[in-house]
Amino acid sequence: MNKYLIYLFCGVLAFIPALIWLIIWYKKDSEQPEPKKMILESFYLGCLSVMPFFGIKYAMNQADDLQDLWYEFAKNTLYLSQVILILLLAFLEESIKHFAVLRLGKSLKIEFDQIVDGVIYSVSCALGFAFMENIIYFANNFYGEINASFLYLFAFRSLGTMLGHAIFSGIFGLFWGFAFLSMSITNKHNFSVSNIWHKLTDTLRLHIIRDHVLRGRSSTKGHEKGDLVREALIVATLLHGLFNIFVSFEIMGKSLTFMVVPLLMGGFVFLSHSFLQKKNLKIWKKAI
Repeated sequence: MNKYLIYLFCGVLAFIPALIWLIIWYKKDSEQPEPKKMILESFYLGCLSVMPFFGIKYAMNQADDLQDLWYEFAKNTLYLSQVILILLLAFLEESIKHFAVLRLGKSLKIEFDQIVDGVIYSVSCALGFAFMENIIYFANNFYGEINASFLYLFAFRSLGTMLGHAIFSGIFGLFWGFAFLSMSITNKHNFSVSNIWHKLTDTLRLHIIRDHVLRGRSSTKGHEKGDLVREALIVATLLHGLFNIFVSFEIMGKSLTFMVVPLLMGGFVFLSHSFLQKKNLKIWKKAI
């Protein structure tokens, strides 16, 4: 079969589940829907964001010195090196998708008027990313580069991976919505070692999300929006990384892939419940 026809066929197969998931999430905000033009633009930006991600992965594979260094590290650390690489790539994916959404520019300031709008835009971008990623995986399967039946690959990539992308980015988008619509508190920056260390530890323990966002209460002192966005990226990275770990690792010869089911179900329930709670919330109290 002509390679162009193969990619066209793979594109159609990848687009169908992406469109279905896009409609499902878009309908959740049926009372105050976002402009379809912006949803499609967000999806398109997600498609484009695949290029820098795979470009970085390709550069990493081509860097012989880096590969040798990583091989030596991996040889002495067993699974630790694989976990680190998985988390690094997950962080890279989630970061690239978020920066892609930000390319919507001034339109966000006009249309972004609900916390859940962050979910809609992030999910749309994530589905665009997953759509392009699936085309690559489907095509590689045709060329024999992936050792799996096409039916299994299509089902897993369409129901598992694509939903995973939507959930992980959607949860990030929920916290991003809080940050986007909250009052910005800017204090004088103290770049002392103790202050930087305190800021880092607060971010890593998800201080704002745990103590304020999830408890639905504002902070009297306030926080930088950027701090909450960084915490949101950590959450999305950990969830995305956990998904990839379940898919990649085995214990006593048995695959852990079945563990993605409770992960996705739990993420979907949390995001859907939070979406309903915050559906008409335009701004979160005074500050976060």
